[in-house]
Amino acid sequence: MLQGSMVSRFVVLLCLLALLGANGPGIPLGAASPDSGKAALQVSLLRLEPSLSFIPIGGTACVDLRVEEVEGLFGFETVIQFDANRVHVVDANPAPGTQVTIGPFLQPQNLSHWYVINSADNSRGTIRIAITRMSPETGVSGSGVLATICLLGVNRGNSPLTLSDTATLMLDPQVAFLSFDIKSGGALVGPVQRYRIPF
Repeated sequence: MLQGSMVSRFVVLLCLLALLGANGPGIPLGAASPDSGKAALQVSLLRLEPSLSFIPIGGTACVDLRVEEVEGLFGFETVIQFDANRVHVVDANPAPGTQVTIGPFLQPQNLSHWYVINSADNSRGTIRIAITRMSPETGVSGSGVLATICLLGVNRGNSPLTLSDTATLMLDPQVAFLSFDIKSGGALVGPVQRYRIPF
């Protein structure tokens, strides 16, 4: 179970700024909410679905980064590592660089009320995703898709898709760390199998 104590503080800072904007001066940061005891007992799951993808060489397959049974998610950050000799991330955005598709789970109605970092590096084999909602948005509970990653099969072999346990965190609106478990995945790249159908 991960607590996020050794991870990047980027999302933490953004959530603090969002909280200051929502509360104004005079309200202490980190003040316990009525549901804080309940949230402390909740352990959610961050996982890749499907856990194993089969990709033909030159073909593509998409994987969802999902959160399951979370309470009051306000911001999160993760790094996913892959074997750049086996797969590449397919760019989902015409903007410069390589991006994945950000999912709907944390998306607010007003798109000015969130901040997103979305960057994939096909030379180093890393994907960095960071999302935080901003005031006056609240945390989101339940299960859903945080991002969708489409992969191109480059060379035959197996590529792990590893959610970094030292670069992943989830936060509630009080900037408290949420407890969660991680389930990484993988991709198997190989030639397309052709089968003759008897008549």
